Amino acid sequence: MSAPKVTTQQSQAHPAAGMSKLKKVEWYAGQLIADAGAKEKAGSVEEAIVLYLNAADVLLLLAKGQDNYTVWKGYSDKAIQCQQRSRMLMASRK
Repeated sequence: MSAPKVTTQQSQAHPAAGMSKLKKVEWYAGQLIADAGAKEKAGSVEEAIVLYLNAADVLLLLAKGQDNYTVWKGYSDKAIQCQQRSRMLMASRK
């Protein structure tokens, strides 16, 4: 028999117990982005904006603690994407 398939939502409901603090914070930022996308699709634009901006804040905090430029750039770029998405949503509101 094959093992039952685990959906993405189920596997990401909680961070793994053995994760480092950094990985848990990365996971949290990813969850904020995923939740923002879900809220956006559901039509809850205001909530999506808040979640995208929270994700950007977390990503910028992660970037601030990095000595490696490549890692810093990755976090910073993701934060910029979240900020841009929130700006687009703010502009599209009536």
